[in-house]
Amino acid sequence: MTDPVFERYKEALKRGHVAVFRGRPKEALASYQEAARLVGHRALPWVSMGSVLLQMGRVQESIAAYDEALQRASGDRQALGGKAIALTAAGRLEEAEVLESRVESLDLEESQLRAAAAATALDTSWGRGPERVVGMAGDAALRGDVRSSVEGYIAAAAEYQQLGSLDAALDACYRALVVAAGAPGIHLRMARIYFQLGWSDRAAERLVLLDRLLQLDEDRLAQEELFQLAGEHAAQSPELRTLVASHMPGSVRRPS
Repeated sequence: MTDPVFERYKEALKRGHVAVFRGRPKEALASYQEAARLVGHRALPWVSMGSVLLQMGRVQESIAAYDEALQRASGDRQALGGKAIALTAAGRLEEAEVLESRVESLDLEESQLRAAAAATALDTSWGRGPERVVGMAGDAALRGDVRSSVEGYIAAAAEYQQLGSLDAALDACYRALVVAAGAPGIHLRMARIYFQLGWSDRAAERLVLLDRLLQLDEDRLAQEELFQLAGEHAAQSPELRTLVASHMPGSVRRPS
C-alpha cells in the first residue's frame, strides 16, 4: 500500500514515535489519533495510543484503545498484552488472567498452523521467517521480557528489509518502539530502512536524535554503529556531516 493516504499514515506514526522518544506523550497521542483516522483498519495506532494513555495514567482510556485495536486484530499480542497490563493497573485481575489464557490458546493455534504448513511443504519465506520472529517477540513482551522482545522485533525488521518488505520492516520497528522507545537498536534499524527507502532526511533526523540520547545514556557499541552508519551516508546530508565531524579527534561538542 503506497498511496498518499498511507504515506500520511506512516508520517503520523513517525511523529508519534518521535514524540514518545522525546517524552511528549500528549503530542504522541495526537499523532496516533491522526494515524487511526487516516487508516482505520490497522491495529497499530490504537496499540500505540493504549501504551501512551497507560503511561499518562489514563487507565480506562488505555483499555478502550486496546479494545479498539483488538476489534481490528483480535490476535494482536501487543494489544492483548497491553490490555492485560492496563486491566491489572485498574485492579481487574480476573479479566487480565482471561487475556493471558487467550494468549496461550492463540499460541497453541499458531503452533498447530505452523506444523500443518510444514507438513504440506508451504515453504514461503514470508510465512516461515520474519512473521514467526514477530510472534516470538510479542510473546516475550507479554512475559515482560523487554530485551528479548525488542531484539526479536529488530531481527524481524532486518529480515523483512532483506526481503524488500520495507513497510513490514517499519511496522516491526514501530512495535519495538511501543515496548522500549529509547532502545538504540530500534533507531539504528529504522535509519537503515529510511536510507533504503531514499529518505535521507528522516534517517539523518533519526541518527541525530539517537546521538542526543546516547550523550545521556552512553552505549559504546551503539555509538560505534551510529557513527559508522552516519559516515557511510554523510555525503547525502549536511546534518550527518556535522554529526561525524563533531566526533572527530580534537572536535568540541556543543551542548544539545
